[in-house]
Amino acid sequence: MRIRSLFFCLSALASLAACSKTDAPVRLDFVGATGLLSGNRTVEAGDTLVTHAYAVGNDQPLKRLRIEVTYEPGLAPILYPIPTSSFDTTRAPRSLRVVYLDSLLPAGSGGAGRGSEILFVNGLMARTTSGKETWTYTATDASDQTAARAYRLTVRKTDSAAVFHNYPLILRPIPFKAPRPASVRDSRRVFLNLRSGLLLPKYAVLNNSASLLANQTLVDLVCVANRAGTAVSLAAPADTASRVPLNGSKWPADADHRRATEVRAVGLTPTQFANAATNAGILAVFNAGAAYKYPNGLTSNKTTGPLALNQVIAFKAFDSNGVAYYGLLQVTAFTGGTNPLLTCQVKVQKY
Repeated sequence: MRIRSLFFCLSALASLAACSKTDAPVRLDFVGATGLLSGNRTVEAGDTLVTHAYAVGNDQPLKRLRIEVTYEPGLAPILYPIPTSSFDTTRAPRSLRVVYLDSLLPAGSGGAGRGSEILFVNGLMARTTSGKETWTYTATDASDQTAARAYRLTVRKTDSAAVFHNYPLILRPIPFKAPRPASVRDSRRVFLNLRSGLLLPKYAVLNNSASLLANQTLVDLVCVANRAGTAVSLAAPADTASRVPLNGSKWPADADHRRATEVRAVGLTPTQFANAATNAGILAVFNAGAAYKYPNGLTSNKTTGPLALNQVIAFKAFDSNGVAYYGLLQVTAFTGGTNPLLTCQVKVQKY
């Protein structure tokens, strides 16, 4: 994926987390500064973090930056038995590896020329289930010389033994056709996996080399905004009626790549949402819900329509094996305008 504006050209950069002691063909470091993630850390579930990755090609132009994340165990929440000490660890979700970024560096920028430098700003969200995740960054130059750095995040969720999984969401969609730099559009995390709470930016699901197609199969809902940013909705990748900005040449239209998540409006109050604490109760709420009705009278079960403060949506999604699971989403805050902000709380059934 060529994402010119995601990379910043540098003439000099100080305060690196750990400078290389030799002039290797390629050097990669994390910038160490207050508020930046540059090493192993224990974090809260769903924490938002930022890393500045700095790379320099000492001999050849840099040509690629790749970021991989390995989740151990996998991201799916675990339904623990009672007592939890009887849990068979061999039944934990298998580790999951996600290619988070696979990008060709733009020619003619900081990625071109001997001794050139680039700085990549990675805003990420920690897993919402207990476990570890290892982020590995690899820079490659024109002669295929590489340098890599990694750090590990550890999450210990205090309510892992609950019968349902819950997590917060912060979504910042771009208003439809609003003028924004590619660096802004590509880095906004608006592609959501409902079971795990995994939230991906555009550059993690779309590129020009088709190396990210597997990530498209993880997406249950996409957050979209209208032109003015005054209305925000969630829509399934399979939705064809709303403004889901999916390019057919880069995001295949088959059922494997475009999940047909169903969403329904329900009349729950915030108190009723808070009290929904059983799998049977969540399913009952979904069954009592209604599809969204457009102003022209047509209905759709693939989009929420414009969301409002305290509104609750019930959903039916499908895992990679086609098994259905159900959940609820409550809008806890919404700010419209040129930079809309949607905050939600999600409850979802476990296996």
